[in-house]
Amino acid sequence: MLRRIGWWSTLWAAVLLGLHPLTAAGASSPMLSFQPDLAVARPGETARLEIWVEGVSGLDRLEFVASYDPGALEPVDADPGRDGVQLEIGPVFEGGYSPANSAADGVLHLVIQRFPGDGPFDGTGMVAAITFRVREGALPAVYPVSFDPGSLQLLDPDGEPLPLGGWADGAVRVPPVTIALAGWITREGTSNYARTSVTAFFYPYAGSLPSAWARACTDSSGNFYLPVPEEPVPPPPELPLPDGGPPSGPYEWAYVRLDFPNHGSECYWIPLDEEVVDIGWHTLEGGDVNADGCVNIYDIVRIIADFGEEGASPCFVPYTPCPATGVGEAAPSSDINGDCRVNIFDLTIAAENFGLCTNCP
Repeated sequence: MLRRIGWWSTLWAAVLLGLHPLTAAGASSPMLSFQPDLAVARPGETARLEIWVEGVSGLDRLEFVASYDPGALEPVDADPGRDGVQLEIGPVFEGGYSPANSAADGVLHLVIQRFPGDGPFDGTGMVAAITFRVREGALPAVYPVSFDPGSLQLLDPDGEPLPLGGWADGAVRVPPVTIALAGWITREGTSNYARTSVTAFFYPYAGSLPSAWARACTDSSGNFYLPVPEEPVPPPPELPLPDGGPPSGPYEWAYVRLDFPNHGSECYWIPLDEEVVDIGWHTLEGGDVNADGCVNIYDIVRIIADFGEEGASPCFVPYTPCPATGVGEAAPSSDINGDCRVNIFDLTIAAENFGLCTNCP
């Protein structure tokens, strides 16, 4: 079961770790990081990045400068009552003094001091946050939000610098709008892969209900192309949905179901992270002739009962979601490989897959 998922987050994390390794002070020294390290938003939407300090002891003052792309990202003012655009102050410095707090022209600049009566801060906490609105017309890309290493300072109450173990930049990804799903679906025991149904339910975010659904049927080579609906299309109530919503993560999602009679169904969560998302190559295993979701003794008994049944060739396996075209007779009900007869080949396929069950609801 091949699946292309989450590759961009993995790559981006590797890049960040490669750019900003821990110093010789080790993991016991404080870390400063944007969280999440990769937020996703399309033009007109907002993305919030928090700045966190981790494992600090004796923190009284923080200073940093960070850069962003002003052509794509527009900071949202955290304090409309003050001139200019400001960052949001986090709980670590709540009630403190901020001699520098600005977000403009591609530069974030923050200097923040704890309230003297509160004493220094120990532990892990959010020091600030910045919300960006993705500008209309921003092209699909990853837009880094990067600390200036020379500006990073953690200071104790005496103004002495604290050791900094490392830092992690952030980024806002503007993904392309997914217009279609594509892929290649084969079936065990045959070379004609036509009419496998590919049903997709589209979810806008983790924990949501599907906003639309669509279906495509594979061609004789097993290829399919499934356009994403441009308008909401609620799925029919008879179509089974997964328990809960999509996985957590910075993507819109598609829940894809693959079905064909006498074969085990397969289901996958696919992140919508490209203009045309290729779900890869999947093969449906044969043998579930009674459609109970598993290849078991009931399928073997049924194949044996139907053994020797034969129809005229050419024939087709009846399947309403992807109807057959052309002239032919319906294949026997236990014909797994579509050769118009129930024989040792069908029994062998079921025996080889004995014990396999679908991962679909």
